[in-house]
Amino acid sequence: MSYSYIDSDILLEPLLAQINASTTLLLDTEFIRVSTYFPKLGLLQLHLNSIDYLIDPLAIKTINLLWDSIFSAQKEFVFHSCKEDLDVLQVCAHQLPERVFDTQVAAAFLGYGASLGYAGLVEQICGVTLAKDQTLTDWLARPLTEAQKLYAAKDVSYLQSLYDHLSKQLDFTGKKAWFDEEMSALLCSKKQPIIDDELYREISGAWQLYPSELAVLRELAKWRYQTALAEDKPQNFVLREEILAELSRKRPETERELAQIDISSQQKNRYGSAIIQCIQKGMSCEVASQPTRIQRMIDFPHYKHDFKQIKQRVEVVAKEHNLPIELLGSRKLINQYLLWSYENKKLEVALPKLMSGWRNQLLKLE
Repeated sequence: MSYSYIDSDILLEPLLAQINASTTLLLDTEFIRVSTYFPKLGLLQLHLNSIDYLIDPLAIKTINLLWDSIFSAQKEFVFHSCKEDLDVLQVCAHQLPERVFDTQVAAAFLGYGASLGYAGLVEQICGVTLAKDQTLTDWLARPLTEAQKLYAAKDVSYLQSLYDHLSKQLDFTGKKAWFDEEMSALLCSKKQPIIDDELYREISGAWQLYPSELAVLRELAKWRYQTALAEDKPQNFVLREEILAELSRKRPETERELAQIDISSQQKNRYGSAIIQCIQKGMSCEVASQPTRIQRMIDFPHYKHDFKQIKQRVEVVAKEHNLPIELLGSRKLINQYLLWSYENKKLEVALPKLMSGWRNQLLKLE
């Protein structure tokens, strides 16, 4: 197996014209996201005109020319399990594709399983067994070994075969429109901005807090997120979720009171003043502006019965159409539907996924 390693602007230049001319790009990314908030791109793999290209973003000075070529015209981007790859493109290229074909999602629609890995799909469709010996590679380290380069190249070598096979099967089974809708929804979700005033709702244990405590948690969660962005570190590296909940309950207002909270001295020295300011701001929030208590799904009357009924409906329809239950109606989607039916049915809010598009076409819920 051969590949072309692009680690200079001179080598990249002739490839740009081919990328510009292509209407379909078969891509993969290798990145590191262990101690940072934003992914760090270590390698971009591209299968084009029967050649596997490994493009080294750390060695190329004119990387913006590459992004301009990749996002020129209306191209279809083909990935396997593309959510994190899209994150990488958002960070590095500051753009997202207009059209995406995710071979993992396509395979799910065709009965291969909810989240079959690339190697498993290649083995089933192409009859080729791929090694998984470089999964712990530091893709930012240089030089890359020959084994690492071969591993990376194989991640795009079979995308064309997967794409061709799955595209035909989606057309043959009449599921292409469903798949296209799912891809559009995925891209739309990636374009939605994060509402930092709502982040507190996702904090573990938030449902246990009273409105006055939630007002503090709202400020702390917003501050933590903004700090993670500014310092490029995971949010839990700033402060762990359970610490946010504890701070919201105890609400220390001085450094001495803050010293009683189980966080490192380094975090107290670095963030102590900001934490206290958030707590004071939350405590000064007027009652009318405090968040309402978060109600758990389990606390709604008849929730268990209703969930069971919807789940059974999902299971029957999924079997009829050879779909994974997780794709048609996961627990999260069922809960989204039930919350809408309990609280928002009469309000002008967006319909839950089970009540719109191809899922509504199959499930016919009311």
